[in-house]
Amino acid sequence: HNEEEIQSKLSMIATLLVNWVSSNGLSLNLKKTHYMVFSNRKVDYSKISLNISGTNIERVTEARFLGVIIDEKLTWCKHITAVRLKMSRYIGIMFKLKRHLPLKVRLQLYHSFIEAHVNYCSLAWGFAAKCHIETLFRRQKQGMRMVMPGYVNYFYKDGKLPAHTREAFCKFEILTIHGIIVKNALTLMHRMKHFPNTVPVSIRNLFPDNIPTHGSNHENSSEWLDTYNNRCFKASIFFKGPLLALTDTNKNITSLPSLFSINIYKSNAKRVLLEQQSTLANSEDSWPAFLLHNVPGLRK
Repeated sequence: HNEEEIQSKLSMIATLLVNWVSSNGLSLNLKKTHYMVFSNRKVDYSKISLNISGTNIERVTEARFLGVIIDEKLTWCKHITAVRLKMSRYIGIMFKLKRHLPLKVRLQLYHSFIEAHVNYCSLAWGFAAKCHIETLFRRQKQGMRMVMPGYVNYFYKDGKLPAHTREAFCKFEILTIHGIIVKNALTLMHRMKHFPNTVPVSIRNLFPDNIPTHGSNHENSSEWLDTYNNRCFKASIFFKGPLLALTDTNKNITSLPSLFSINIYKSNAKRVLLEQQSTLANSEDSWPAFLLHNVPGLRK
């Protein structure tokens, strides 16, 4: 799009926004109103301006919406950085309290201070670049070391390597961040297919009717691939979600009772993902490739 077209659409959207606010008896706080241009192109948008009721609206590169920081490139790096900083603060608190609290309480603190932040809105930012997700995984492992009994380093000290957390994840039945994101994505796709009434209409309408199903291949899903296999959607739930639903992992999760109860499906998902995670933990490598970073595509 050229600048003139963007400016025209921006003015039109602003007019519609003002009319909607007025017709609903609301008032728009122009001092707190900003706008953002989403684009992956290296284009100078400095000439674009927005004016509402004589007030110039500031353009921003990031904004917080319902606790999630959205950046103009949709890389989610700003949000992930904010989550990482929160986790670091809580890890410091847990480290100071560790020797004074029993294991059960430390686990409760972990779920409240660490896992809750990883879980929140993970379907939006969870398919970000691997380098961003791995930074959160490192913080998650530090949080796990605060749960593990005894004195456990989470940094190099006196030439000794930090203790491994693989066995602790399996022992306490805790999913890594990769498993949490995959579990949430599979749960959403299962709801969409078998419990559509439990998914808001606004969310259901975001997924087309031609998403791949079991038996789909590259040829009969070409229209869907043309729409979603691009830079805009490739790192999102709209592309990765349907592909995850076709994996053998989802086949192992889905059972006859899970078709009638979403809670049974969630339990099965956690059990299967923990089994896979245990297999990874018992391998010679520290943490081999996770399903999150190795979602298979459609066969040609």
